[in-house]
Amino acid sequence: MQSLFGTPIPYFIITVVVLVVFAIVYSVRQEKKRREAMRVLAEANGFTFTQKVDAPGEVGLPQIELFERGHSKRITNVMVGEVEGSGVRVLDYRYTTGSGKNSSTALQTVVAIAAGGADLPDFTLAREHFFHKIGQAFGYQDIDFDMFPQFSKKYLLRGADEAAIRGLFNARVIDAYMSSDAGNVEVCGGWLFVFQTGKRIKPELIQGRIESAFTMLFELTGA
Repeated sequence: MQSLFGTPIPYFIITVVVLVVFAIVYSVRQEKKRREAMRVLAEANGFTFTQKVDAPGEVGLPQIELFERGHSKRITNVMVGEVEGSGVRVLDYRYTTGSGKNSSTALQTVVAIAAGGADLPDFTLAREHFFHKIGQAFGYQDIDFDMFPQFSKKYLLRGADEAAIRGLFNARVIDAYMSSDAGNVEVCGGWLFVFQTGKRIKPELIQGRIESAFTMLFELTGA
């Protein structure tokens, strides 16, 4: 095959272009399919659905640590409603770190539930990584429990009111968390957030994730 100027175009370039176009078209179709599935799920549960919002505050959510990460942030597929009198929010959140060839984009589905006036201290809980351990050597906070060495080894627990957090994380709460699929948990401004960094939930599994988030909230509040 030749270009307009008579210079042959290598077939591998043509192949690359075709694959890129195919990938873009496929991605657009998948996003449209996901958006429609979440819209149907929202309507079936009496929630409202919004394709995109500019900030979490638009749907009544506080600015948690997750929402501070990276740049090029987007909040899409937003479900807003109530379950048994408690406010519920479900949304897809993406952000990018780095730039150019060194950039990386994380996509995750966030489930947020209003704590219903329960007096919970703000905290973040996530799986502990190698860089966290390095940070601890330089004073990076990690609340550990001598009585629960496995929990302390695997997970990073942080928050301003350490005494209140220690009082909250008793054996029942720790056992419930370790046996669940909650992933990352944040409590902020009277809301419980559950998500897994870099993982979006299939629409058909969102209902189950809402239920597991409520289970976690009940454990935290002792309800």
